[in-house]
Amino acid sequence: MNRRAKLLAVSVPAAAVGCVLLAVGVEIWTRWQWNDRKGTPGFFLSDPVRIQRLAPGYTGWFGGVPVKINQLGFRDDREYRLQKSPATFRILVLGDSVTFGHGSVYEHSYPYLLEQRLKAWRPDVDWQVWNAAVPGYNTSQELAHLLDVGPRFSPDLVVVGFFENDIVENFPVRSPTRLARARSAVLSGLYRHAYSIELYKRLYLQVAWMVSGANSYRQRLAHIGEEERLIANVAQIQDLDAQQLTPFDRRSDDDVASSDCPKAPQLNRDLLDVIQRERGWSDWLAAVRRFQQLHRDRAYSVVFFVNLVPLACPDEDAFYDGGTARLNRFYMQILGDGTPAASVYDTFRHLRPSQMPVASGHALGNSNSVKADVLFEYVRDHVLANPMSGRAAAIFRSLPSR
Repeated sequence: MNRRAKLLAVSVPAAAVGCVLLAVGVEIWTRWQWNDRKGTPGFFLSDPVRIQRLAPGYTGWFGGVPVKINQLGFRDDREYRLQKSPATFRILVLGDSVTFGHGSVYEHSYPYLLEQRLKAWRPDVDWQVWNAAVPGYNTSQELAHLLDVGPRFSPDLVVVGFFENDIVENFPVRSPTRLARARSAVLSGLYRHAYSIELYKRLYLQVAWMVSGANSYRQRLAHIGEEERLIANVAQIQDLDAQQLTPFDRRSDDDVASSDCPKAPQLNRDLLDVIQRERGWSDWLAAVRRFQQLHRDRAYSVVFFVNLVPLACPDEDAFYDGGTARLNRFYMQILGDGTPAASVYDTFRHLRPSQMPVASGHALGNSNSVKADVLFEYVRDHVLANPMSGRAAAIFRSLPSR
C-alpha cells in the first residue's frame, strides 16, 4: 500500500468519526438550550414527493402555540371518518404556514373561522373544513398533496391558499423513485428524533444564498427570521392580545382614495419581471395550470384564495397601494384563468393596520377573521350559488326547507 493510499485509509474514517462526534455535540447543545414550546421533533416527516408532511397524531407545540395533528394528517383537534353523511359538505384547504395558522391559536385560524361562518349560515349542513396546509409548502407541494390525499378525502371543494413566497422553488410533480422513498424513510427518522435538524436547514440556506445569490434562498431565510421574531417569547404567544377577535373600523372608499402615503416606499417597478425570473417560476405556473385542468375536468372543484395584503403606511394608520394593487392583479389574472379566485386585497385596503395583527405575514386574530369573512362570502355567493356546484345543490334540496 503506497503512502497516499495509507493516508486515505486513515484520514477518511477519522473525518467520518469527527463529523459524527460534531453532530452529536451539536445535538446535545441544541437539546440543552431548547424550549419545547418552540416545537418538538416529530411535527414534520419526510415525504418522497412533497419533501415534508405533517406527522399524524402529533401533539405538541409549533410556532409558539399548542398544535394537534389528527390521525388523517392535518391540523385539527377533532378526528373524522372518511365516509361522508348525505348532509356532509367537505372543504379541503391547502396552503402554507399562513393558511396553517403559524403562531395562531387553532380556533382563530382562518379555515376554522370559515367553518364557523358556514355553520352559522346553514346549520342544517354538516360542514367540514379540513385545514390541510403545511408550513413551508409551495404550489407544487400543494398540488402533490391534493393528488396524494384527494382520492381518500373526497373533498367537495378544494381551496388553495396562495401567499407570495409560494412561487419559490417549485418543481415538476412526478412519481417518486425507489431512492427518493429510501431517502425519505431515513430523513423521517431524523425528523422524529433530532432537535438540530432545523439548524442544519438554516445553515444550508445561508450557504446556498451566499454561493448562488438566488433570491429564493434569501426569501426563505427572511421567512425563518420572521418566525424567530414571532416566537421570541413563546410563553406569551397564545395569550397575546393580538390573538383575540375584537371590533375594528372599516374605512370608506373616500378615505381609502385619500390615503396615498406619498413619502412611503414603493415596490420595485420591475418586480413582475423579477418574479418571472425567479427559480421555479415555470414549475409554479405548471402547477397552477394543473390545478386548473383538474377543475376543468371536474376531478375537483378548485378555488384559489390570494393572501396578498397592501403595504402599511408608516405615517398614518392606513394601508396603501405602493404598487401592490398591480401585483394583486398579476396573481389574480393567472390564478383566475379558468378557476374561481378570490383575494383579500381590496378588503384590507379599507381596514387599519393597527387593528389587523401581522396581516402581511403569519396573521393573528382579526386578520384571520377578515380572511375568513372574504372567503366565506366568496364561497357562498360565487361557488355554492353556481349551478355547477352539484353536490351543494343536491344537499340543499334534500334538506327540509328553512
